[in-house]
Formats: sequence, structure tokens, C-alpha cells
Amino acid sequence: MKAMKRIVLIAIGLLCTAQVSFAQGSKVMAAYNYLEEYKLAKNGEDLVEAKEAIDKAVAHETTGIQGKTWYYRGMIYQALSKDELLSQTDPTYLTTAIESFAKALSLEDKKFRNREDAVLYIRAISSDIFNSGADAYQNGDYAQAYKDFNAMKAINETLINNNGELVVETERCVSNAAASAEAGGLVNEAIAAYEDLLTMTEDANNYVFLSRLYKKSGDKEKAMATLDMAADIFPENAEIVIEQLNYFIEDNNIAGAIDKIDKAIELQPENDMLYFIKGNAYDKSGDMDKAIVEYEKAIEINPSNDKAIYNAGAMFFLGANKFIKEMNDLDYNETTKYNELNAKRREMYLTAKPYFEKVLELIPEDVASKKALFKINSALK
Repeated sequence: MKAMKRIVLIAIGLLCTAQVSFAQGSKVMAAYNYLEEYKLAKNGEDLVEAKEAIDKAVAHETTGIQGKTWYYRGMIYQALSKDELLSQTDPTYLTTAIESFAKALSLEDKKFRNREDAVLYIRAISSDIFNSGADAYQNGDYAQAYKDFNAMKAINETLINNNGELVVETERCVSNAAASAEAGGLVNEAIAAYEDLLTMTEDANNYVFLSRLYKKSGDKEKAMATLDMAADIFPENAEIVIEQLNYFIEDNNIAGAIDKIDKAIELQPENDMLYFIKGNAYDKSGDMDKAIVEYEKAIEINPSNDKAIYNAGAMFFLGANKFIKEMNDLDYNETTKYNELNAKRREMYLTAKPYFEKVLELIPEDVASKKALFKINSALK
């Protein structure tokens, strides 16, 4: 009699399990039917009902391991992302759709028959996500642009693992993600994206961008190491040398700076800005004569280089200060010495004057040149 009771209880238990499984299976079919109703009538309530049913189904231990359940969830969430009203309620619908299709493909469910369709859905959605990123970038929403472009890498990996064709190459997606993060001030995200990008392609500009981001994050050591690595790979790239030069100048290492700029000049002997930078390095070191030589080289190559023209004029203008100081230190009866020093001061001013006049020809409203000329003309009178 006791044995009979056990058998009856077990039978009842099996019946309950079957009923639960059937109930959850019904939710999957209900979700699908609601989706089909939505397609016919475009009634948002049907789509909401579909979402509610499928979310319960994927959470259940029986239907949650079936590829079909996740496949339907992907279809429903994609429809939610496309609905004009419902799409406004949650910006993650499209991402959830991708995740659902990917989950369907990852399950070892031999009964799942829609693998090729799931791949096609993922491919179509990836196009939407990439375009969403492009629109966000154009509208200045760099955080959203980064999020969309960054999501493309995982999407592409899913497509590749399932023999799907990519809509946009991964390298381009990561490059866009890096640019978006950088534009949006997302320094850590930008660093990670550029680091990732450099594993896919070696581009000198990416090394420069990454170095600047390291510096911005406060890691100057990594910034310089990145430039050193780039210089080894691209020994003829003057832009990298100039970036290295800036660090030497910041550290007051003028000798190191001059060495770097000379290497850059060897690569681009007609680049007037390189001579300007070299002149600036000598200027910072207090070597006026060498600074003027380099500024003049820059002007010779590019007569419209207003920065080099102004700095050359400033060298002579400020060079007159030492004579003014000596004049001020003389006794009132040292007239001869005073006149000698004054003549040298006038000579410096007369030499400086044409440079500032040239700057004003190029930039008529240049305030600094106007002030310098006013002082020069006043002194010469």
C-alpha cells in the first residue's frame, strides 16, 4: 500500500512538470502570435504583450535553453526598436535583440532550425547600429556614437563565428569608436579603443593620438614610450619626431629637442614650421643668434610664415633691452657711452621694425605687432 502511494506521488510530480513545461511553451507561442498580430495591425499593445510573454519564457529553466525562444525574443525586440512610439521607451531594444539572436546561436540546441535567419537578422541590425552611431556622431552625441561603434566589434565577432558576412569591417568600427570617445572626452574609453586598433593595423597617426591620450590621462611615461615605439616603426615620419620634440621642450631638454628636430628636418627639409620650432627651441635656451638663423630659414622657405616673422622681430626688439638697461645704469655725465648705447638700441629697433610691419601686412589686426611698432616708433622719435 505504501509502495502504491509512492508511485502515485511520482506520477503526480511528473504530471506537474509536464504542465509547467507546457505552460512555458505556451508563452513562447503566445509571444510569437502576438508578434504576428502586431505585424498585421501595428497595434503596440500586441508588441508589449509579446515582450512580456517572451521575457518570462527566456527566464524559465525549460524554455530558456531553447534556441527558438531566444530567436523569437530577438525578433520581438527588433520590432520594439523599430516601432515609432515604443522605441522611445527604451534605447536598449536593438542591443537586446542582437544579444538574443547571439544567444540563440550559442545554445547547443539541435532542434533549433533558424540559425541562418538569426545570422541575417544580426547582420541587418548591425547596419542599423552602425548608422545610429554615424548619426549620433554627426549630432554631437559622442557618447552614444562610441557606444554604437564599440558594440559593432562584438557583433562582428558573432557574425564571423557563424559564417556571416560583415556589413562594416571591424577595424573601421573600432577606429570610429576611438574617434568618438576622443571627441566626447571619454579618455579611458578612447585609450582602450586605440590600443585595440593598433592590434589590427599599424598607422602612425594612431600612435600619435594614443600618446596624446596617455598624456591627457597623466601617464607621461606611457605617452613617450608610445612615441618611441612609433619612431622605431616609422623612422621617416616627421610628425612623430615633432611630438617627441614637444616633450623635450616641456622638460627643458633643449639638446634633446634640437637632436629630434634635426632628424625631422632631414626628413622634411622644406617644412618651414620645423625651422620655426627649432628657432623656438634656441629661443627658449636664450641663444638669440641661433634662434634668428632658424627663423630666417623658415621665412626663406615660406615668406608668409607670420609666426617666424613675428618671433624674428621680437628677437631684435627684446634684444634692445640690454642696451636700455646699460643706459639706465650710466652716470649722468657719461654722455659718450650713452650715445653709443642709444645708437645700438636704435639699430635693433630699426632691424625689428620691418618684421612687425610684415606681420601686419599678413594679419592687419595683429595686436602684438601693433604694440611693438608703437613702442619702436615712439623710441625712434
